[in-house]
Amino acid sequence: LAGCIYNSKLPLTAVHVLNNDVLPHFEQQSLRIETLLSDNGREYCGRPDQHPFELFLQLEGIKYRTTRVRRLQRNGFVERLHRTLLDEHFRIAGRTTWYESIDQMHGDFDAYLHHYN
Repeated sequence: LAGCIYNSKLPLTAVHVLNNDVLPHFEQQSLRIETLLSDNGREYCGRPDQHPFELFLQLEGIKYRTTRVRRLQRNGFVERLHRTLLDEHFRIAGRTTWYESIDQMHGDFDAYLHHYN
């Protein structure tokens, strides 16, 4: 699964990423996502009977949990990864490179992830 940069934090974008990128990646590995853990961002949660992301998870039979507010320990791995990406890539690249498009930024990010891994 390559690094992805999106210019939207809308619930429908989260559904799109999960449906088109994440689930197919796991299916190719013959794996099924049983439970998904996210923070409490608006792109991920709202009223369970109306929120697009939560409705999609229900349709896919995926259990959904959110982290407790102001309790980053449960999601510590992701928080640390975000910090590393900011410190080692985005802050440096943002000062030294003028990106003309999201595709250009995405290519640079993919190269960083390849080097990082």
